[in-house]
Amino acid sequence: MPEPIHVAALVMRDDDGLVLTVRKRGTTRFMFPGGKPEAGEDIRDTALRETAEELGISLDPLHLAYLGTWTTDAANEEGRLVRATVFTHPVVTVGEPMAEIDAVRWIHPDDRSEDLAPLLLDAVLPALDQPLRQLQRLTVFTGSAAGHDPAYGAAASTFGRTLTEAGVGIVYGGGHVGLMGAVADAALAAGGEVIGVMPRALVDREIAHRGLSRLDTVPDMHARKLRMSVLGDGFVALPGGAGTLEELVEAWTWLQLGLHGKPVALLDVDGYWQPLLRLIDSMVERGFLAATFRDALVVAEDPADLLSRLARWHPPSSKWDAPLSAASGT
Repeated sequence: MPEPIHVAALVMRDDDGLVLTVRKRGTTRFMFPGGKPEAGEDIRDTALRETAEELGISLDPLHLAYLGTWTTDAANEEGRLVRATVFTHPVVTVGEPMAEIDAVRWIHPDDRSEDLAPLLLDAVLPALDQPLRQLQRLTVFTGSAAGHDPAYGAAASTFGRTLTEAGVGIVYGGGHVGLMGAVADAALAAGGEVIGVMPRALVDREIAHRGLSRLDTVPDMHARKLRMSVLGDGFVALPGGAGTLEELVEAWTWLQLGLHGKPVALLDVDGYWQPLLRLIDSMVERGFLAATFRDALVVAEDPADLLSRLARWHPPSSKWDAPLSAASGT
């Protein structure tokens, strides 16, 4: 099957909760404003440009918020899939549609009319009224080595850019080397916020990244992990070594004990985390781990899909049924 058609789409709701849709000339389905990115164009800029071209309205980029990424059947190209990165924006006055648009219609989120695009019917409309977790920053665990396969570095760079495009900052170990450096460099190049946390001993060895938004220097590794936990709204592990594994498992254990209510996730690049997941499944099968905690661990191969799932994640009850506070993370 051909690669999905990547598009940006915009959701705008009026004061009554109705959702703006458009039908393009020569088509039969209503969809969200949006379209395909131009060469080298940031996907957020695509959403702004396409909306201006279709509806003649200028949106504030600071009010553009990432909603999620979904893959569904394409509305107007039979046999193709569309991969839509969807943003929201506060409602603005919409005038007459531009030449490309044949009709504008405001619909209720419960609308399931047959003339709506699959993206609306199957994905976005059902998700609109689900409460979303606010992700201001994510704490990222990954290797100070680059690994043998260039795919790891490419995935780390894509992850950094994707978080920046979604308006999500990064908290990480503060290094300039390996996959750590690749994540930070990509996010910084895209204009993102990157906060490093590093023990003084490593800063003194000149391992720290010197171009970060902020570098927090702490006394030791224990203080580092605590600081990274406080600053992030969730945890994501990319490929890495023993240090990455230790950080991941501790954050996941804290979730099980009810010490925080934040999501813990794995970006599974080229099946990197599959051996660990098999071990975790064995823990469940042998009675050492409750299945609810295995299920609470978010696993995704694609950064945008991972973000979408984190935004809709809800914490499980803790191991000892202690109350969780997802909002405060304590």
